[in-house]
Amino acid sequence: MKIKIATWNMAQGNPKYRKSLVGAWDYFLSLDADFYLFQEARPTLELLNDKNHLIWNEIGGKRNWGSGIYSKNLELIEEQIRTNFKGVYTIANAQIASTKLTLISMYGLLYKGRFVMKNLNDMVSELENGLIISDLDKNIILGGDLNASVQWDEKQNNNNHQDFFERLRRHQLEDCFKLLNKPYPLQTLRKINSDIPWQNDYLFISKRFEGNLIYEDKIIIDTPEVVNLSDHNIVIITLDL
Repeated sequence: MKIKIATWNMAQGNPKYRKSLVGAWDYFLSLDADFYLFQEARPTLELLNDKNHLIWNEIGGKRNWGSGIYSKNLELIEEQIRTNFKGVYTIANAQIASTKLTLISMYGLLYKGRFVMKNLNDMVSELENGLIISDLDKNIILGGDLNASVQWDEKQNNNNHQDFFERLRRHQLEDCFKLLNKPYPLQTLRKINSDIPWQNDYLFISKRFEGNLIYEDKIIIDTPEVVNLSDHNIVIITLDL
């Protein structure tokens, strides 16, 4: 059985894209994925009413958007753990035939005045303590706009971002870009006033799935429609379970 997983920062925190919410969802859902991981977004009213297929948490305060997971056909059950980052990441479980999947939609947010890497590492600690990624029997798919890139290490002359990615690998979470031998970086973010092709968005899968990842020439969707709807591109992969 082949399943598609897509992740997208829909940029609803940016006033430039806020009015395009319905259009963004129409385009995103037209990809006909099995799972849609989304960040910096709000579901439409129609999706909010589809409670068996949508898991979404708002960050709150001035941020009336958050991270979530949607499936058109498969029931999602939220897995809750103790967290200081409600809405920054969301966890859902789904069953496909005999395979149980745990999906995590995560956003690398500058949160409560703290640096992104500090927050990302604290989120990973919560996922460890909540027995999510530390349970190696779980079939994990983790994706999102992490606002992390080893491109920053080169600029800051440290290994903070590389250390974070290595921490994920220690939990047997593999970067799909690397598994598919994609060149680095592949642009997923169009940063204002920067000509650098920033890669901030990723999909990771449990190591046991690396042989199930189907090679595709293009896993970045950067069509004119996407460019008009968000400053982030969509990342999409296919697994043969």
